[in-house]
Amino acid sequence: MSSVEVERRAAQTLWDVRDVASYLKASVSWVYKAAERGDLPCMRIGGLLRFDGRAVRAFALGRSRG
Repeated sequence: MSSVEVERRAAQTLWDVRDVASYLKASVSWVYKAAERGDLPCMRIGGLLRFDGRAVRAFALGRSRG
């Protein structure tokens, strides 16, 4: 599998709270709080929070809302 294909697949998958915390080098509790405040874009699937990797990257770069 080429690196382009790996990146494409990664962009299509939803991240969980631990993925986001790891990417942002933040605590899991901070991710939950930021998501609940509406600062960190997320979606609820049942009782779970899921994040679009592209939206998390944009948040990290200061372009959180479009």
